[in-house]
Amino acid sequence: MFGIRKKAANAAKRAGFLTGGLLLCCVGAAFLTLAGWLALVPLVGMQMTATIVAATYLGTGLIMIGVGVRSDSDNEVVKGLHDQPAQAPTSGPPIIQAFMYGLEARCPV
Repeated sequence: MFGIRKKAANAAKRAGFLTGGLLLCCVGAAFLTLAGWLALVPLVGMQMTATIVAATYLGTGLIMIGVGVRSDSDNEVVKGLHDQPAQAPTSGPPIIQAFMYGLEARCPV
């Protein structure tokens, strides 16, 4: 029973921090947008500034959507490549063997 209360309290705490963090990020993005707007208007004009700001938000949003839509099966394919243990080469000095072992563990080709 106490485990459930503790888990619920931890979940509520994480949700509170997440909500607060997202709210602060939104306020920060608004101020950053305003600062960028004020800096760009004298340089390139109002229409070009609006285009730049809109393109920045649209591009960032599309990237985030792409990352969010990515399926779990894509992650399993990447995990499958790293599940195989690397084989250390048997010839050469120990330092070279260690280097080759690390190289093969990092790049399983």
